[in-house]
Amino acid sequence: MFTLFSCSAERGFLKQPDFDTTVRIQAHIPARFDAMWETIALPVTPTPSLIIVGLITLIAFFNKRIRFRAFLIPILFGLLVMGELYGKSVVHHPAPPFFMIKNPTTIFPQFYINEQFSYPSGHTARAVFLGLVFYSLFVKKKLKLLAALGVFTYIIVVATGRIYLGHHWLSDIIGGHY
Repeated sequence: MFTLFSCSAERGFLKQPDFDTTVRIQAHIPARFDAMWETIALPVTPTPSLIIVGLITLIAFFNKRIRFRAFLIPILFGLLVMGELYGKSVVHHPAPPFFMIKNPTTIFPQFYINEQFSYPSGHTARAVFLGLVFYSLFVKKKLKLLAALGVFTYIIVVATGRIYLGHHWLSDIIGGHY
C-alpha cells in the first residue's frame, strides 16, 4: 500500500486536495495556537522518538509477559525510518512552499530545515508507530477503548498540526500513516 500510494503521490495524484486542505486548515485555526502545534509534536520528532523507543524497549524487555515483543520494537522502528528515508529520497513530492509555513521567522533558520521533498510525514509515521506500540504492549483490557481514543486523537492532532504549520501536505500525512 505504501509503495502504491507513494507512486501516486509522486505523480501529484492529490495535488489540488493537498493545497485546498492546507488552506482550509490554516484559515480555520487562530494564529494564537501556532506554538501549541509544535509543542504537541515534540515527542514524535526524531531524537525524542528514538529515546522513547529505547525506553519502551527496555520496559518491555523487563516485563516477562512481553519480553519477546521487546526485540521487535527497534526492528520495526528501523523499518519505519527506512520507509521515511525512501520516501524523502526517492519519491520526489515537493514540500509546501515557504509562504505557507506558519511563523517561519520564530524558528528560522536555526531550528527549521526546509526540505525540498516532504513525503512521507515522519512525525505522523512516528506518532502512529509509538501509539500502536504503546497501545499493544501496555494497555489493560479495562482501558482499551479510552486508550484507543487517546492514541487516535494524538495521531489526528499531530497530523493536523503538520498540515496547519505548512510542513506537510495531506498526501504526506496519508503516506506517513501507511
